[in-house]
Amino acid sequence: MTADVEKPLDVPILKEPKDSKKLYKDTSKDDKNVKDRLPAAGDAIKTDNNRQFRLISILGEGGYGTVFECQPVDSKKKYACKAEKWSKTMLKIEISVLKAANAKHCKHFCDLLDVGRITDQFMFIVTTLLDRDINKLRNEQPDRHFSLGTAARVGMQSCTAIEELHSLGFLSRDIKAGNFGVGFLSRDIKAGNFGVGRREEGTQRLIFMFDFGLSRKYIDKNKNLLPPRKDIGWRGTTRYGSLQAHRRQELGRKDDMESWLYMLIEITKGSLPWRMVTDRQKVFECKLACRGDFRPALLGALPKQFDELLNMVDKMVFESEPHYADFVKLLAQVCEENNVDMNQAYDWECEPPASSVHTSATKSVDNSASEEIKANNVERPGNRDVNA
Repeated sequence: MTADVEKPLDVPILKEPKDSKKLYKDTSKDDKNVKDRLPAAGDAIKTDNNRQFRLISILGEGGYGTVFECQPVDSKKKYACKAEKWSKTMLKIEISVLKAANAKHCKHFCDLLDVGRITDQFMFIVTTLLDRDINKLRNEQPDRHFSLGTAARVGMQSCTAIEELHSLGFLSRDIKAGNFGVGFLSRDIKAGNFGVGRREEGTQRLIFMFDFGLSRKYIDKNKNLLPPRKDIGWRGTTRYGSLQAHRRQELGRKDDMESWLYMLIEITKGSLPWRMVTDRQKVFECKLACRGDFRPALLGALPKQFDELLNMVDKMVFESEPHYADFVKLLAQVCEENNVDMNQAYDWECEPPASSVHTSATKSVDNSASEEIKANNVERPGNRDVNA
């Protein structure tokens, strides 16, 4: 029997449906005209294509928005809805990235189902529903790190995802484990348990990249590299920021790869040397020191290939196009030398978690210690400033 497959829609230029405000269920009548008011679980919303969704539950919350599990009113399929405050939203750039990725059938990107807004209150997107992000999965493991086989394979897939993003002409500028996730993880594998039809089987082994609110085009319409700007503000997350980010210099593809390497080291070892450092300048100094006498603090106990990965990152300049295949090849060597079966189960597949908390193709809540959250602060450009 053929599964009922729902394909992503061709998302039009954003415009508010005529009766969207009537459909939106006001949970607080006293402040229904207040700007930047986000929807709540239980509300019904209508997209720009006049599709109705019910917001089922909150998956994550942040300063700018909320992520919900949602469901079409005429279907039992589950999706994710990311809603952001009207004056703070960066969904315009996120929509651009997802539309480009879907058009190119990129393997490691969620499907963009639809978009919508309530003027002056919020904008939202509806996307593939994922399971937990890589950071949550890591924190569920003993000593808060993956086995070498899982970490290396996550590194390989996430590297390929970054390559896909760069091939679309975009930078992430916020590479970290919390912005990668796995497909819907279910003990009852069937088509009805997945958000979209085209990746119904085995998505718990596929790494997805999401949250493109800080992304930026790095090439023009003729595919020429945009020249670096001067005096750039901070972009991204302090813990994973590149040396160039700390210097407030224009970021390029190399900087995404540097952040990726920090992420890879963290999921392999369990932490980075500057994990508990909250001052951004001191984090920068620590990263510099790890290029010198304190290199063992960063790479100690890791396979020798990690040393070469750092060398490759540090040799690149702003204009460099990363040799993604070489990064993946080194991680494949790690697997080969440590007798890792490339088809063996990932750590999160081995034992059912005590509680499964879904995430989405969006920003999720960090449940780490407060000191880590302080050191992990993210800064974003102004509202809809997609060129920032």
